Amino acid sequence: MRDGDSGGTDGRPDGRADGRAGSHGPDRPGAPGDEAAAWDFSALEVSGRMPVTNCGDKLTELTLEPLGEDYWLKPGETFIVTSYGDHGLGHPFEVQYWPDSISVWCTSWFGTVSDDDGNQLSCGHQRPDGAYPI
Repeated sequence: MRDGDSGGTDGRPDGRADGRAGSHGPDRPGAPGDEAAAWDFSALEVSGRMPVTNCGDKLTELTLEPLGEDYWLKPGETFIVTSYGDHGLGHPFEVQYWPDSISVWCTSWFGTVSDDDGNQLSCGHQRPDGAYPI
């Protein structure tokens, strides 16, 4: 390739007009051989979103399965559970309810929990002291 020559009609240095990589590297971030790329779940297809609201008058535990991640909803608070990838069973979620807790199974085996504004939450969000004595 000469200086100033893009190598292709779209200005890509690899000369591919179709968006696929040429001989210079992988066709997507995180592919084998791309050591600098970090795995990013946002590349997975969203298979379902479900709001979960605490309509009670006390703190309620939301457990995201199959990993057992716990998130705690204050009265009146809503979290959004998102399932990613192929759920395969015809539905992205299974829900089990107990008086003080709700378990949401992501049948795709991967999910996230966010607040009502779309901010992703971490496991243990709002967990009360002593909830899981060691």
